[in-house]
Amino acid sequence: MEELSWEEWQSLCEMMNGYIKTQVLSSACDLGVFDAIERGATLASLPRQLEIDAHGCRVLVLGLKQLKLIEVDDTGKMTNSALARRCLLRGSAQSMVPFVHLNDKIQHRACLHFTQALREGRNAGLDEFPGDAPTLYGRMAVDPALERLFHDGMGAYTRLSPRMMAVKEFGEVTRLLDVGGGDGTNAIRLCERYPSLKVTLIDLPSVIEKARENIRAQGLSDRVTCEAVDMFTDSWPQGCDGVIFSHVLEIFSPEKIQFLYQKSRAYLRDAGQLFVWSLMCDDDETGGLQSVKSSLYFVTVASGQGMAYPARDHIKWLNDAGFEVTAEYDARTIDHCALVAR
Repeated sequence: MEELSWEEWQSLCEMMNGYIKTQVLSSACDLGVFDAIERGATLASLPRQLEIDAHGCRVLVLGLKQLKLIEVDDTGKMTNSALARRCLLRGSAQSMVPFVHLNDKIQHRACLHFTQALREGRNAGLDEFPGDAPTLYGRMAVDPALERLFHDGMGAYTRLSPRMMAVKEFGEVTRLLDVGGGDGTNAIRLCERYPSLKVTLIDLPSVIEKARENIRAQGLSDRVTCEAVDMFTDSWPQGCDGVIFSHVLEIFSPEKIQFLYQKSRAYLRDAGQLFVWSLMCDDDETGGLQSVKSSLYFVTVASGQGMAYPARDHIKWLNDAGFEVTAEYDARTIDHCALVAR
């Protein structure tokens, strides 16, 4: 029998043990390791500052050094990497700590049920969360702490996705309907970039108050209106010449996406533009990793449907609904794509 090559063994170990990286990162963020280091913690003082066992701290530091998130010199002085300083301090402008928490406490936790979800044909990871609603979003609606964790995490994720903001066609729209706009992160960023733009944000009632709070804090209440609307069953507020779906459509089945595209076509009539910003896999459905991870999450817990569909699927659905795709902004490096349709 031919022995495994070193490269094959390394590849297999990476697949089997990749979750360790997630766990080390999540525990470090839970404990505030990077903030403690930034305040001057040393190898000797770190266990006391974190209020954890010294031996356990040694193991945690081993993991963080392997991830190249920290350095420790011969004197025990600790230094955060540039990436940790930029994205893993709780108070930094580009902090991804809220998304690390979402990833660990919702996505990773639920995706342990992936095999069960495949065998039973349902989002079995939902069993991790109390309630009887058939989707994660329904269960979050009656659990304010879980819903805040989710939207804080998605807000952090969206802030680090700058490519959507570079879509020049936003400058041609006067009022944008943000369908499933969440906590208002997209609306805020778009208004900051396009000074004449106004936005009407629609989402479920449990989400709208969080959006209004964020928008008030940014002084944008005169430009962003928030309304509690079910995107599928309710009429959409009139008066917009643009519609945007950002990190919404990939949650749903093709049939539901087609319904929303048809509803958008009827809403816009013969004027205006539709914007889609979504996780998308490659056209040959080979990845990348972010699109695979998100697709597992959708099937295992979020809705029991959806995936990071390739752009070609969206283009076909848009054409079938009566749209012409006029621009495609490729962001494959982060498993995303933006589409503009008229």
